[in-house]
Amino acid sequence: MDHKERNQIILDLTCELLGKINIEVENAYVEDMENEGGEEQVLVSVQVNNPGGLIGFRGKNLAAVQLILALMVKKKLESWVRVLLDVNSYRQEQKSRLEKVALAAAERAIKEKRAVPLAPMSSFERRICHMVLVNTEGISSESEGEGEERHIVVKPLSE
Repeated sequence: MDHKERNQIILDLTCELLGKINIEVENAYVEDMENEGGEEQVLVSVQVNNPGGLIGFRGKNLAAVQLILALMVKKKLESWVRVLLDVNSYRQEQKSRLEKVALAAAERAIKEKRAVPLAPMSSFERRICHMVLVNTEGISSESEGEGEERHIVVKPLSE
């Protein structure tokens, strides 16, 4: 099966799943992507009329729907495909917001010469922060805590 056929199946499954939870899809597309680790993944972007319920608080509903979609795709294709679901460009907005939060924490850590803890985040959110902070001079970042309380601590190198 080629990528075009696979992506059409993924698109159809996405629309089917969203229809079952009463989400009307205005526009949708699928594209092949490669993440930073070189792993192949598929981005499913959808535009919906009322995205709040689908995204949920801090993206928790979106993460759950993405997991269900990935399981549906695995069952249909009989192989694992990394699926990333984006609703009304939420992922890009979230990435920009997290990058700003991480950089502000880095500035604060350097200015105040102390460790600055961030709010608890999902592994996806922590990864975005670590990726932007790795290129920031004068600080280090590490994840601390367990489960729902796992968060990033930004530390000045001269602490």
